[in-house]
Amino acid sequence: MKRFIRSERGAVSVYLILIIVPIFLFQAVLIDFARIKLAEKESESAVKAAARSVMSAYDQELQKIGLYGLGISQNESETLFREVFTANLSGQTAAGAFHYVDTKPVNESIRVTPVYSLANHIVFEKQVLEDMKIKAPIEYTLEITDKFRKSGTTTPFQFGTQFSKNAAELEKLINQREEALDEAWESAENLHAQTQQYYTYYLARITELDQLAAQIGLHTVDEVKSEMSSIRSQIESIRESMSNMDMSIAAISQAGSGSAAGIQNMLQAKSRLAEQAQLLNQKLNELDVLLQLIMKYAALLAATKLEVPADSRVVLQLKQNIEPALRLAKQRNDELRTKIDGIPRDAGIGNENVNEVFQNVSILGDDYFYKYQTSIASITALFSAFQEVMDSIYLFTPDQTNRANSANQSYHTESVGFYRTQSLLEKTRMDHNNMISTNKQQQKTKIQAVLDQAKQAMGTCTVFSSPNGDNRVYERLQGSGNSSADTKGYYQKYRDANAQETTIGSEIAYDLEKSEPVSLKAMGMLEAFNLATDSLRDEMYVNEFALTKFNYRTYGQELDPNGNPKKSSELTDPGAHPLKNQEVEYLLYGFSSCGANISSAYAEMFSFRLAIRTVEALLDPKKELLNVGSPLLVLLAAAAEGALLAFQDMSKLIKGEAVELSAKITTSVLRLTYKDYLRVFLMMHSNNTKLMARMQALIELNNSKDLVQETTYLQGYAISEVRLWFIPQLMKLLDGSGLLGCNVQGNHCRFSQTTAVAY
Repeated sequence: MKRFIRSERGAVSVYLILIIVPIFLFQAVLIDFARIKLAEKESESAVKAAARSVMSAYDQELQKIGLYGLGISQNESETLFREVFTANLSGQTAAGAFHYVDTKPVNESIRVTPVYSLANHIVFEKQVLEDMKIKAPIEYTLEITDKFRKSGTTTPFQFGTQFSKNAAELEKLINQREEALDEAWESAENLHAQTQQYYTYYLARITELDQLAAQIGLHTVDEVKSEMSSIRSQIESIRESMSNMDMSIAAISQAGSGSAAGIQNMLQAKSRLAEQAQLLNQKLNELDVLLQLIMKYAALLAATKLEVPADSRVVLQLKQNIEPALRLAKQRNDELRTKIDGIPRDAGIGNENVNEVFQNVSILGDDYFYKYQTSIASITALFSAFQEVMDSIYLFTPDQTNRANSANQSYHTESVGFYRTQSLLEKTRMDHNNMISTNKQQQKTKIQAVLDQAKQAMGTCTVFSSPNGDNRVYERLQGSGNSSADTKGYYQKYRDANAQETTIGSEIAYDLEKSEPVSLKAMGMLEAFNLATDSLRDEMYVNEFALTKFNYRTYGQELDPNGNPKKSSELTDPGAHPLKNQEVEYLLYGFSSCGANISSAYAEMFSFRLAIRTVEALLDPKKELLNVGSPLLVLLAAAAEGALLAFQDMSKLIKGEAVELSAKITTSVLRLTYKDYLRVFLMMHSNNTKLMARMQALIELNNSKDLVQETTYLQGYAISEVRLWFIPQLMKLLDGSGLLGCNVQGNHCRFSQTTAVAY
């Protein structure tokens, strides 16, 4: 045993084993590691190739309108993905050949997951932008906006908008001032009428009280009553004496005694008593009359002392009605002065300086309000002084009567003087206002006559298609109005798909009902246009997509420079769509009927032309209107001229003809068609979320393609495996290190690959 242990035979072999085995193990691991990495790269490439192959099966109908969506079903997608993935793995090549890497698919793991579809607005807009960049129709849009700028429309448009804004603001202030002054004058006239009535009434009352006081003198009720009582007692005593005399005469006559002379004396005494009684009765009657006069005087005096304070309260209330109205009028007058001072005196364009009208607006001086207020205050104060005088008088002596009449005359004189002066001023003011109102109404009548013609000329949709047919088509687009899922239209579906609130209509309201609002709103469109010409490029691309892929009212009527009908360069014919000659109008306004959309486009286009024609008229205003001092009247007169020309323009535009933008505003000839104005409105009312939902709805209507199912972005997932040649257990030890990139299962290493592809 010791020899065996100590023996050196075989030492070299052991040494070699100790050296070669690690080298062999290292080489085995290295070879399998290299094979794993090659297989991983191969699997990754195979997954990407499979996903691209699936996406190559795009919907050819949608491609004709510049959109790309997957044109095969989910099962077909997964089958194609599996086939391409398998074909790109080396383990699927001819059997019997040597394969350094023999990667094979794990079929049950293969799946294709659609992520985004054309229903998504972000995806939809991206594809629209790509399509429009390739075809570059936006150049025409840019050309239009550049022409507007180069033709010099910006300054006149800004002027027209600013003039209308200034006119509207000043008109509002003028109306508020004049309404306040009318209210104040109504109360002032009432005050004058009341003071005249009070003066006449109290003049008669003071005279009556003075006369009663003169008749009564210094007598009092108690004195008169006491004297009347004393007289009644005397009369009663005389009556008793006379009765006794009658009894005595009767007794003497019956007895037959006494002399006739005695009876005669008694009769004479009775006669004297009767005369005395008559005098006393007369005196009693006089005292009774005096008592009635005293009672009447007291009643009149008491009533007067109650009436004067009541009338004073009426006067004070009228004063309180007048003062706040005057304060408001003065405030608006001051605001008018400030506003006008801030308006440039030189308009800088046109034959006449139309801004001159602002300087002719009537501005009342501060002395007008000062005299008005002080006169009203003076009348009120003098009537209060009259009240104090009447309160202090109990006996109308000549001096007190003169004092009362003087106080009564004072407020009367002040009221008459105020009314005589102020009524002339108010009559002039109101006559001027009536003249302006009459002229305004005349201009409004002219405008309204054209608006009524325009409403008749809007046209109906029967020239495009059957109204009943349109109703059914719009029901598919917009839904029936019920809340159930079955009755929702395409538009609601795509709004819901993007988590957006569904609103029928674009909230853009244009009508031709009332002349003044139409005129002012039309002028505001010029400012909106100037702002719209600075819109973002992406919005213009989307708008131009709408104009090239869909039809509109004059589609097919427009002519090329040679006089031939313009032909669409699109792969599909917009003229063959179910909604005839109304799709872009629907995209713009979004109402559920042809008539609503077509009439809205006509009304807005008419308003735009009205604004331009109004600016033209403002650049050459009538001198006599500038002197009137009503900016709104000048604007309405210009609008009345512009309305007729705008109506004539619309007659040409809806026939597909081009109309010159303006011969007075622009420095170069610029002619626009109905389509060009739709382009302008798309810029002015940019709302891509609603616009894209309506475009998606129309695409589904026209092509019967549910864009929710049209995948534009998908993920492919697959598992493949490669067989390990050498020591799987050793590779298993490396599995958790993250170096392999696969999962060792038995003698195979599995790869999980995911890729994403989008159009």
